[in-house]
Amino acid sequence: MMNIKEIGVVKSKFTEPTNPTEMKKHESTIIIKKEFIDGLFKIEDSEFIDVVFYFHKSQGYNLKTITFTGELKGVFASRSPRRPTSIGITTVNLLERKGNELKVKGLDAINGTPVIDIKPCDNSFFQANNETITVSNLKSSPRRQIFSHILAGETDKLLLKAGQLHGHFCPGLAMGVIAATYAMQKIKSQSDGMENLLAIVEMNNCVSDGIQFVTGCSFGNNSLIFKDVGKTAFTLTKRDGRGIRISTRPEAGEYIHQTKNNFSGQYQKVIKEQNRSDEEIAKLKKAGIETAFAVLNLDFDKIFKVEEIDIEIPDYAPSHESIICDKCGESIMSSRII
Repeated sequence: MMNIKEIGVVKSKFTEPTNPTEMKKHESTIIIKKEFIDGLFKIEDSEFIDVVFYFHKSQGYNLKTITFTGELKGVFASRSPRRPTSIGITTVNLLERKGNELKVKGLDAINGTPVIDIKPCDNSFFQANNETITVSNLKSSPRRQIFSHILAGETDKLLLKAGQLHGHFCPGLAMGVIAATYAMQKIKSQSDGMENLLAIVEMNNCVSDGIQFVTGCSFGNNSLIFKDVGKTAFTLTKRDGRGIRISTRPEAGEYIHQTKNNFSGQYQKVIKEQNRSDEEIAKLKKAGIETAFAVLNLDFDKIFKVEEIDIEIPDYAPSHESIICDKCGESIMSSRII
């Protein structure tokens, strides 16, 4: 017979379940019952604590569940609140103790959540095996860190990583990152490179690289479709054909120009007029960095138009046999042989 006691309650600005990544950005308070206050002796010595709580609004459970990221997992392989025991645990940053109140950051429990235990975080295993754990996580889910940034809306971190693919920073790359992050948050799915998520781009400019990086849809995994329309727009869709199309507003260029940078002038010199001296290229790159990160802070709705659409989804990409060309002696896809 188990005996589980409520030792306190959570006080939070969040009254209903929401994006846990967003919840963890905010501070909340754990109010411990007076009868358990002596149990907090020296708790402030711990920078991080584990908070064990009860999902009091959770009803029922499924042994296989769709996670917040859109993945199908067993309940014990997920952090779903719908569990057989309805018990959750989160490691938080202990900011301050005042009597029986603990101010914390990183707690993904809503207001009124019963707390059933608190203990110092034991991170010794992670400290000793951090690199191994990171590699193991990335092997099982290569885009894990990227998707965490997407859920948190950390477009600055995504832009930094997208720059590694694109080779430089520019407003176009930033626009692609912003648009793709918005679409990914709305569609609540992630690409596993198996054509479960498709991105349809209507241009082949800098914006498309930001989209490709954030969505994980690429030519190599057959999830990126290029329609040569010449519009700065793209559609993100699942296999059900219900997608989100994001297009650039006609006045977006002028709005971005208000960031008061010299990117447009340098672009004119280096790209259009082909003045590719080291000095001018350096100026263009500097202006590109300043503009790209400034764009992240602009009003999304003044740059983009969003619409929900239904589209016809192509079949999964076929796999073709490779044969040896009689003329060149190289291996070639059979469908390309004349």
